[in-house]
Amino acid sequence: MGEILKSFVLPDTFYPVSRLKNYIHLGTKRSYSKGQAVLLPDEVLGKMIFVLSGRLNVSKITDDGREKFVYSAGQYCFMDRLFTFENDHMQIVAAEDSQVCLFSKEQLLNVFAQDLEIVIDVLRHYDSKAYYFLNLSNEINLYSPSVRLLHLFYELCQSQGKYNNDVWEVEIQLTNRKISEITGLHFVTVSKILGSLKKENILRKRKNKIIIYDMEKLKELFEEGIPY
Repeated sequence: MGEILKSFVLPDTFYPVSRLKNYIHLGTKRSYSKGQAVLLPDEVLGKMIFVLSGRLNVSKITDDGREKFVYSAGQYCFMDRLFTFENDHMQIVAAEDSQVCLFSKEQLLNVFAQDLEIVIDVLRHYDSKAYYFLNLSNEINLYSPSVRLLHLFYELCQSQGKYNNDVWEVEIQLTNRKISEITGLHFVTVSKILGSLKKENILRKRKNKIIIYDMEKLKELFEEGIPY
């Protein structure tokens, strides 16, 4: 019987490889302050970046110089920079004060030789990322950015929501800017849609919480593909 992995609604940390923390003495530790670049676009590092504390943001720099958010990496998440694709223009920046451990190919092989179970955890991590981005690619083909926003709220409620006093609540800190980065909607458009949802008493987003008053209406809006 195969293992059922958790689906990720947000591009955040994915499957943490916590066992790897037991082998940081084999790698090289580095600290970064908030806003400091961990990896510059097109820099060839040749190492895996493993997050010990804090959070890193992974972005792609487009040909016209714009920054496109890809995912966030929290504690025990890793970014594979052992291999670099030609002209991939990836950038990694510390979103907060962070500490990482860098592993070369030889150091990782040493880790795997001591603990084969970590290989399985690494595969889970890769599978989680691949599954998320395959779903994202499918949604981009199926839905407009505004409908993806509605779908995001619905999926968050389904995976993390709690029913309380006739409403659904999701305890999460999710800024309009982050929603914009995830869905591809302009920041101003995100704010307008949230205003409309609040006005029609469907959904309200607070600083650390999302409240869904009408789950059926929210589901109906994204299933019908209505650009809000």
